[in-house]
Amino acid sequence: MDKLELIVFNVGHGLSVALIEYPNKYVTLIDLGADSGFTPLKYLKLQRKLYPDILYITHPHADHIYDIKTALDVNFKPASINFQDYDWEDVANKEKKEYKDIINAYVKGKGSIPFSSYKGEAKLNCWRYTPENAKKAFGETNYINNSSYFFIYTWQSFKLAIAGDQHKEALEGLINTDAFAAEAKDSYIFIVPHHGHASGFTRLWPTKIGKPYITIASVDELDPHVDPGYSNNYSKGIKISNEDKYLLTTRDKGNISVEMWHENERPNWSFKYF
Repeated sequence: MDKLELIVFNVGHGLSVALIEYPNKYVTLIDLGADSGFTPLKYLKLQRKLYPDILYITHPHADHIYDIKTALDVNFKPASINFQDYDWEDVANKEKKEYKDIINAYVKGKGSIPFSSYKGEAKLNCWRYTPENAKKAFGETNYINNSSYFFIYTWQSFKLAIAGDQHKEALEGLINTDAFAAEAKDSYIFIVPHHGHASGFTRLWPTKIGKPYITIASVDELDPHVDPGYSNNYSKGIKISNEDKYLLTTRDKGNISVEMWHENERPNWSFKYF
């Protein structure tokens, strides 16, 4: 059966998203967040008998590459990787002291995984500012977040928008780019930037791109800072278990799985948590 599964993993303060295309089982993994002994790479391999065909790193902050040592283990290593290049010494110097070993492990190990691009059956486009352009446009302090990859992923009639850690200014810069706006228009699901924090919140998305059916935020269970605007008429809303839902968070739901398929040429989806 042709089916797409989106998983937004519960990795605490971080991000890890899987896109699994059936029946071919082509797996795209976005970022390497991990938390409390749970790692998406081990879950995919041990529970699903799957491994990533392509791993994308949105940007090299520790909460997005925390599980790099698992990714370098021959038993869990992705088939390929895609990332932007940075001044790695500068990246390490901007990270908290206790996370520098994660950055160093990523810098040392990323070259051992073949560099490639998406080769599945959907359409995946990756939008971003280069680190140099982000630094010029948004300043030295936040340029790493603002150079995050932003993905528009279209599988059959389903369109998903997946942000990294863009702040408001960078996201609005993308939205105000005609080509990006045209491609992102009417996305079904919006995985919001920077863990749903106010720093990445913009009203331009529903105004110019269109309201998604639902938004999803990857956020720590102890983090109260998801912007309330996301649940206030930001999305169209859908019924899940007879309840109207506008925003789902890993803080409240744990791992979030969305299965998407067509039946009699009509789009269908189901939501579950685990």
